[in-house]
Amino acid sequence: MPRKSIDLPERFLFTTEYIVLYSDVNVANHLAADRIPAIAIEAQLRFIIALGYEHATAFEEAGLIMAHSEISYISETDYGDHLAIDVTACNFTSKSFDLLFSLRNVSKNREAARVKNTMLFFDYKRKSVCPVPESFKAKVASM
Repeated sequence: MPRKSIDLPERFLFTTEYIVLYSDVNVANHLAADRIPAIAIEAQLRFIIALGYEHATAFEEAGLIMAHSEISYISETDYGDHLAIDVTACNFTSKSFDLLFSLRNVSKNREAARVKNTMLFFDYKRKSVCPVPESFKAKVASM
């Protein structure tokens, strides 16, 4: 099976830092594969807050839900390593957009992982997907 790759944009809109916790490592003493999505979601929360929203899980009269996720594991990361996580929102359609993440291991000066999450806005009262709000797109464009 051919290996998929996650293409990164030329420019990211937001960067945050993360120190790998002991609870993030596995028995081999490196960053566990199942922790990458959680670290990306933490970076997502920080990105949404940087856009000016108080509540990063429910805003613009809707909730933000993940419809699809892809991860590329690139290099080993250890307990205590310092990560820089670049985040951008792109590939907008009427009802979805992608959040792209690049996790760079600053301690080892190499890329650790890439994540691509396709996101939807969801109206919990109507129990249905709703259009990506224009105000959200405008906030992203202004970053």
